[in-house]
Amino acid sequence: MRASTRTLGGRSARAGLRPTQKDIALAAGVSQAAVSLVLNKAETPSVPDTTRARILKVARAMGYQPNHPARMLRRARTMALACVVPDITNPFYPGLVRGVQSIAAPTGYDVLMFNTDGREDGEVRAVNWLLQGRADGVVGTFFHLPVPKLAALAGQGVPIVRLESQHKAGGDLPIDSVYIDNAEASAAMTRYLIERGHRRIAMILAEVGPSRQRALGYASVMRAAGLRPDVVTDSRYSEESGARAMSEILARGQERPTAIFGANDMLAVGAMVFARSAGLSVPGDIAIAGFDDIPAAKLLGLTTVRQPEFDLGALAARTLVERLQPGGLKLHGQSLELKFEIMKRSSA
Repeated sequence: MRASTRTLGGRSARAGLRPTQKDIALAAGVSQAAVSLVLNKAETPSVPDTTRARILKVARAMGYQPNHPARMLRRARTMALACVVPDITNPFYPGLVRGVQSIAAPTGYDVLMFNTDGREDGEVRAVNWLLQGRADGVVGTFFHLPVPKLAALAGQGVPIVRLESQHKAGGDLPIDSVYIDNAEASAAMTRYLIERGHRRIAMILAEVGPSRQRALGYASVMRAAGLRPDVVTDSRYSEESGARAMSEILARGQERPTAIFGANDMLAVGAMVFARSAGLSVPGDIAIAGFDDIPAAKLLGLTTVRQPEFDLGALAARTLVERLQPGGLKLHGQSLELKFEIMKRSSA
């Protein structure tokens, strides 16, 4: 029994069956090889832009969906990228994942997420999960696992892009990093607070992650200005930790700081909420600044360091897709920098 056909823009396609790359090639008037190049790769320099656009238009019109099981068997791939994040409730990370998706989806990859809670055992579980062949590449925030602990994964041909707080020298393994200069970003924010007339500036940190680099930038500027660094550390990058730290700071009475710099926006928001509940005005009685520029920062008028989470995710995914092209795993590791920005708002 033969399948019937239907007309699509003057050309025919099989009715009642999933359209194939051969169908798209016939409808677009191009070779099946050209269709395969366009639909299976991120970059297709051998196919002219006009031809590529025509192929994609026909594929959309025909409702083409890639046959993932077949592609997996043919290429020994899962057609998935993993995002390993320390806290799925932190508003910074959804923007990062959206950036990854913006590159992954058009190139045929799905995106999986693994939450580690910022704990070492969580990161170890994530690596063990990935060693089972769950994803073709990884974008990860690893607070506890250095490169040697990721070597087994990279050795299996799974490229990794780490979200880092500073430049990391590239190595022989397919492990790259994307980053903003966290120390310089914190230094810039500290200079801004000093320019606003503050001399007693405290910084609220978390115990893990990028706090070390952010504290280095803050402390270097404070000392250079002849001021004493004042650091309060709590356990997590959370509003609760920010509130606890602010409670400790306000208990000092008249010697309390005139400005607070949170190592991330969640800490800063927690500090702001607690200060206002204690009857203080922001910035009249105490100025507050943060780091990240999460979506709520603009609504709250929070002065903060903006790191472009969407662009970081997109750059990381683009790097992975390039790694997954023929010969990509042989390249040396790269460290790719994006720029930060000081967002000057009413809280400082």
